[in-house]
Amino acid sequence: MTQRVCVIGGATWDVFFTTTQADLIKDGRRDAKPVLAFPYGGKVDAADIMYGFGGGAANVAVGLANLGVRADIVTRIGQDWRGAEIIKNLHRSGVGTKQVQKDRQEKTALAFIVTAGQGRDHVAFVARGASANLNTPSKLSNRYQWCYFTAITAKNWYVRLEKLFGSFSRQGGKIFWNPGAAQLAQPRKLVSLLPYVTVLDVNKDEATLLLDKLRRKHTQSVSSLIMSLRALGPKLVLVTCGDKGAYLADSKQIRYQPVYNVKSINTTGAGDAFGSGFLAGYITSGSNLKVAMQWGMLNSNAVIMQVGAQKGLLNLRTVSNFQSTYDRT
Repeated sequence: MTQRVCVIGGATWDVFFTTTQADLIKDGRRDAKPVLAFPYGGKVDAADIMYGFGGGAANVAVGLANLGVRADIVTRIGQDWRGAEIIKNLHRSGVGTKQVQKDRQEKTALAFIVTAGQGRDHVAFVARGASANLNTPSKLSNRYQWCYFTAITAKNWYVRLEKLFGSFSRQGGKIFWNPGAAQLAQPRKLVSLLPYVTVLDVNKDEATLLLDKLRRKHTQSVSSLIMSLRALGPKLVLVTCGDKGAYLADSKQIRYQPVYNVKSINTTGAGDAFGSGFLAGYITSGSNLKVAMQWGMLNSNAVIMQVGAQKGLLNLRTVSNFQSTYDRT
């Protein structure tokens, strides 16, 4: 039986603004993140401007469809030209859009993404618009074997997810969850949903933040983080660590997947690419975790070689070629 995935979350129109007129400032504290700074009151010239498509759900749905997995999306857009272009892009990629909601009051979400010079990281200014009003379904059709849930910002997110996760699990569905800031800000509610989850996907910073808020003992090692998270209920836990690779814990062991030998240009969409690649590999290989980790890293590394969350996504024709070209071994 062909596996079918329902992807739920945001879709955005992205503007990429690259400039050399910014400074990356670090304050010297060990745990402090650097700050991207611009001269106050000045004008900042663009070295390059590009446009593209983004948003967690859209990125994942396109990523899955490219890799041969049937994917439908539940998202919310405005009745404007940006929303129309997003729909066209989803159609071109083969993503089902019958469940896309159209907001009469709010505009389609917009992300203004600033990259300094040739730096690989970025700062995103986001106007969430219609995506903030996404109506999460309380039940999904039994034609779906997987629900891939990305970040949402609705105030009543917990009530909505509790109904959806519960009903979908009872009908035998599997849940892949990549929680966002709103969910991480309410850790006890998040944790209460983890027994429903087949795959929990977070980065190392998010894993640390969640466990610290829960006052769970752990060290800074990834193995400590990932096993502490798995003890909370999910069957599989993915922890991505940027250019340090990614880790996966199941009931038997912790697996490690290193990055491939690529040159990073921009990291926008890297996490979504990893998630979609992982799930596509898992489904296509018949639940082979080694293949899933490889496909996740291949897809993620391909995306960071280009500017844009979807531009570098791999497909079934290119995934093997990419691995043979960039594999360090």
